[in-house]
Amino acid sequence: MRRFNVASVPGRLLLAVLAVACLTGAWHLMATGLNQLAQARQMERMPQTPVAALVKGPYAISGQVKTGRENLTTPYSASSAVYVRYRLQEEYRDADGERRTRTLEAGEQGIPFLLGDDTGTVAIAPGQQLRAINWNLSRTYHRQTGARIYSEWALQPGDTVRVIGQYHPDRQQMEFSGLDAFTLPALVSARHLAANSGDRLFAAAIRISGAAGLLALGLALLLTAAKVHRFWVYVLTLSVVITGTLWTLGIARLNQEWTAIAALYETRYQQLGTPGINPRVEADVAALHQLIQRSTDGWLDHWMFRRVVEDRLPAPELDAHTATLAQQMVDSQPGGHYAHTWKSLALSGGSALLALALLFFAIRTLKFKRLIEAIPTSSSRGLSFGLAELKGLVDVDDRHPPVRDPLRNQKCVAYDYKVEERRGSDSDDKWRTVEHRSERVPFWLEDNHGRIRVHPEGATIEYPKHHSEIRGDRRFTVRLLEPLVNVYCLGFAGLDREQPDRLTLQQDHGSPFLISARDEDELVRSRGAGSFVGTAVALGLFLFAATAVFAADGNFSPDNLLLAALAIPLVLSIYSGILHYNDIVFLKHRVDRAAANIDTILQQRHDLWPNLEEVVKATLGHEKPLLKAIARLRSIDPARISATGKLDKLIGFERRVTRTLQARVENYPELNSNEIIRQFITIMADTENYLALLRNSYTESAQVYNTRIQSFPDLILARLFRFRAVPAASRTAE
Repeated sequence: MRRFNVASVPGRLLLAVLAVACLTGAWHLMATGLNQLAQARQMERMPQTPVAALVKGPYAISGQVKTGRENLTTPYSASSAVYVRYRLQEEYRDADGERRTRTLEAGEQGIPFLLGDDTGTVAIAPGQQLRAINWNLSRTYHRQTGARIYSEWALQPGDTVRVIGQYHPDRQQMEFSGLDAFTLPALVSARHLAANSGDRLFAAAIRISGAAGLLALGLALLLTAAKVHRFWVYVLTLSVVITGTLWTLGIARLNQEWTAIAALYETRYQQLGTPGINPRVEADVAALHQLIQRSTDGWLDHWMFRRVVEDRLPAPELDAHTATLAQQMVDSQPGGHYAHTWKSLALSGGSALLALALLFFAIRTLKFKRLIEAIPTSSSRGLSFGLAELKGLVDVDDRHPPVRDPLRNQKCVAYDYKVEERRGSDSDDKWRTVEHRSERVPFWLEDNHGRIRVHPEGATIEYPKHHSEIRGDRRFTVRLLEPLVNVYCLGFAGLDREQPDRLTLQQDHGSPFLISARDEDELVRSRGAGSFVGTAVALGLFLFAATAVFAADGNFSPDNLLLAALAIPLVLSIYSGILHYNDIVFLKHRVDRAAANIDTILQQRHDLWPNLEEVVKATLGHEKPLLKAIARLRSIDPARISATGKLDKLIGFERRVTRTLQARVENYPELNSNEIIRQFITIMADTENYLALLRNSYTESAQVYNTRIQSFPDLILARLFRFRAVPAASRTAE
């Protein structure tokens, strides 16, 4: 199938729609993640209140479930319970024979129940909105009969649970509405609140990092839809938007969190003025005050505490006995703890490795995109030796005729043919490749100035046309590159194997080779979009790896979040530095390779001078200036001369000596039959055009490299890693 055209109007509209979807998803994930983070932190501040100390407002209590007026009967185990969540599943095999599971039945039921500790009993009223409550229970029943699997999660009389709800003294029961105002979850859990808090912290880290990744992806798609493909624009936009979003929303949510805990404390503190207040109530308020104070260890929490709530949290006055009770409540309150620390660290490491792999892919894609932008478009007449970019029309001739594709017998210069067979049945059928082959032949690339031969072997071809047919259980697909199609070519311009005095576009080890029917602008945008998307996903994974490490011990905090947010511009800065460094290295290697090619030709010519000197001495001994010039050329090291930037002088000197020798040979006919003289003149003539091509290639490479290392920000890297300017040879030498 043809590649998706991101530069077309429908393509840009689709990218814009996807960008809006990503940004919407990012907003939702960010909001839920920050809310979970705030809830987990509020849970850590809530002391476990004795039932006898309940007055009014939100509380966290713990106790044993007691039988009320009525009980539920669970549907599968027929056990007595006050709440049950059940599920019936069935195993089956799909068309490929793989075992799968589907749900046949699922639901939940709950009734009011009593919860008691050693100080009293309170009624728990879950109400009708059971789904609004987090029932964190272990599975109490599991049985498989044949292909059917029966499962239950039940809360039964005698179980010990922790409850976060809102106590209403007028009804003398705990309910689960109105907790959002205090940033608390409605919770009934068989696990300790510390474990629940740790799980929420880890889930918050996942959601926040996922939101950052979606935000980065949405920005990448949005910039691509807006035809923005400059990486520095993406880096700047990404750094400002993501870091700014995390800081702005994070601090705003932190402000709401501290305001909510201040309101909760004020609600309890107001009860202390009641005559004959239970000492346990005073101890509960004092414990809450101490836990709030303990949660200000981080610099951001400390700043927010001083700014928002410090004046609203007066410490209660306690006698010695009540102070002891309060301290016992504080000491029994553990911090958040995630139960799967090592799994979290392993997941963080895996995410970091996957992010590095995606970043490597993004760097390669972006490097190729920047290469397309950096290489100027050449004409067939002005082509220089080395990596080159050309645009033109595909043409063929009788010497290199086109081939015909195996599906429709159409003329083409390259095709890719694939046969697939349908296997499986119904919705699970799949296409399996049973045959795949391709063929390519040389062709001409014609522009307004002439034409040049292209050898497509080894090239990545983006075919402009494809056909597909289904015959029975087989699907036949062929992709074609036909004559008279405009193409873009990026490849190595080297000597033609059939005619060494001209250049052809061909494969070269270490150089990219692309033939595409898309124009350069579309290629740049598509590669830019690919690199942006890869960077966005890698960034989300990096942020997840960082937040997962922070959350692994159940102590993820706003300080950690904002430190993770600062990692975004750091990663992008390192990423940009790698790209610019790779660009400089690539350009330096181009210069070195061009110089090495020139040195090879110069050495080949230099090896002729010793033998030539002997012949000239024997025949033209009286030509002292000529002998002196040849002796001087024989003693020169071409590699050293090239390295010192005196290449023009050497080539010019060789030319003058060669012209003088040719003039002398015309006056001495016996020299025309000398094998050494003939070999010298032939090699000098054959390498003259080749040397000119190599020198043009070196000059262009040196100019691009020198300009790059003198431009910002490459100037910084050039000085840091000691990249030096190279001498640029002129295009002609006298």
